[in-house]
Amino acid sequence: MRDETVIDLQEAEEMHEAMDYAQHERTWEGITTMVKWAIIELALLVLALFCFIQAGQPVLGGLLIAFGLLLIPGSMLFGKRG
Repeated sequence: MRDETVIDLQEAEEMHEAMDYAQHERTWEGITTMVKWAIIELALLVLALFCFIQAGQPVLGGLLIAFGLLLIPGSMLFGKRG
């Protein structure tokens, strides 16, 4: 009879060596970028809603919402290439 734990440890070591760390790094970078843009967009939205509701400046609120909607595609088009 063979020892399953020894075989599993050997397979785990082989899989560990074959992992694609570059892909993990790109995935992590993508996630952190999405979180960063979500925070920026939410801050702009809160500021725009404040302008609409409390400050009585609907034009400024509309401009902030439009700016927020164009910010991400604009940064993708004109941002640095990775």
